[in-house]
Amino acid sequence: MSNRTLAWLQSEPPAAYHEMAFTLARIHGECTNLLHSFAFDCKVPWNEIPTFGTEIDLTGSKEGGFSLASAELAVERDYSKLRDRLGKAKKRELAVIAEKRKTVISSIERYKEVKTQHDIRVCAAFAAAYVALKNTPDKVSPIVKGVMNGIKVRQVSQLIVSFSDSSRPSRMRRTWIFKRAQQLPSHPSLTSAHFMASPNPRIRS
Repeated sequence: MSNRTLAWLQSEPPAAYHEMAFTLARIHGECTNLLHSFAFDCKVPWNEIPTFGTEIDLTGSKEGGFSLASAELAVERDYSKLRDRLGKAKKRELAVIAEKRKTVISSIERYKEVKTQHDIRVCAAFAAAYVALKNTPDKVSPIVKGVMNGIKVRQVSQLIVSFSDSSRPSRMRRTWIFKRAQQLPSHPSLTSAHFMASPNPRIRS
């Protein structure tokens, strides 16, 4: 088990996770709707509208399947080709389609962000499991990286719960911790590193 855990940590993360299939299927629908708009709104012949495979391909390895690469081609190459075909005509319709494209691009970027979050969390779990098995690898960098990345992305609320449970602070100390957290800016990128950078020595004791 230790060898398999270490092998996973030393290899590249998977192309995707099965939980992401639903999101990719939704992006498939958004891309289809985007390109179909050129036929519905701008009267582009249907035989010139690119089509996608119906099978959702998370790994991007199946011929004819719809993958993240397919989505990126849809909003870049396919969209630009259809838009340029119309020239300066249909300005109003193109403006509406351009807004749809922004929505699809946002979905694609969010998909990539979620993938990165999964990579970090899974890697942290494998690293923690390896530590729990009490083995020492020849190179500790994959283990350290997995653990540290997991710490960096933890939200302040998670850190507070973990800190409170592990150290059992007094009521006064718990009150100070939560007040300190409320003073921090509410931003999704806030991590435990910001919280632990507090100059107050009590939080580190």
